[in-house]
Amino acid sequence: MAKTIKLIALDLDATLLDSQKKISPRTLAALERARQMGILMVPVTGRPAQGLPQVVRDLPGLRYAVTSNGATIRDWVEDRFMLEKHLTPEKSLEILEACRDFAMIREVFRDGIGYLTQADYEILRERYAGTPMWEYVMGTRQVLPGSLEDFLREDTRPVEELFFLTDCPESKKALRERLSALSDISFADPFPNDLEVLAGGIDKGEAFLWLLDHLGIDPAETIAMGDGGSDIPLLQAAGIGIAMGNALDYVKAAADAVTASCDEDGVALALEKYLFNME
Repeated sequence: MAKTIKLIALDLDATLLDSQKKISPRTLAALERARQMGILMVPVTGRPAQGLPQVVRDLPGLRYAVTSNGATIRDWVEDRFMLEKHLTPEKSLEILEACRDFAMIREVFRDGIGYLTQADYEILRERYAGTPMWEYVMGTRQVLPGSLEDFLREDTRPVEELFFLTDCPESKKALRERLSALSDISFADPFPNDLEVLAGGIDKGEAFLWLLDHLGIDPAETIAMGDGGSDIPLLQAAGIGIAMGNALDYVKAAADAVTASCDEDGVALALEKYLFNME
């Protein structure tokens, strides 16, 4: 390896977290060994800051987190936001107006909370009740008394991102094509039916590079792992970009290497290979 690894960037869902939203003992042991070597571990996730599960927040040595697909970077030790690249309420209203004829779930994320209508909340409840995802939803959502548009007109705080859950990949493709006509926005593409809209010029990769510059770390001195389409900019920005075994094929094709799935200790296996020379 040309350079010593100084930082590991990890997506959360279906990467560091398994399908039950847990971190396996083997992965915890590998992260602790990396920490003892002086290597930073940074979550880089589509989740808002409020949505970081306790099992992640409790990781020894955790300091920085890139959340909302790069829109926000937080220093947990100093309890401050280092980067906030957000949408204005006016731009958010423009985006909602451009796709008001699409049948889908709509959410506005502010300060780590997803705001949605009662009708959309009930759809999420029906879909996720009884699953590990529902605990995350309950802890990060707030039901509005009215519409998203009314909420944005009455509250002038910036918006971290807009989240749209469509009914199929074809609908998401049509949605993205519609919104691509708008200026000063970016997209995150985590899962087949989900589309997330952010301020222009930001994604997981750009936020990751911003943090590395702040810390004085060369991208060549990093490893990144992920599974979804929104992780591709992150994998390509890192010195070694590793796709999970459960990743979509086009994500694997964009990575430097592929490890095992999130349910088969994929993160631990990659760290053992690239950091600890155990293979």
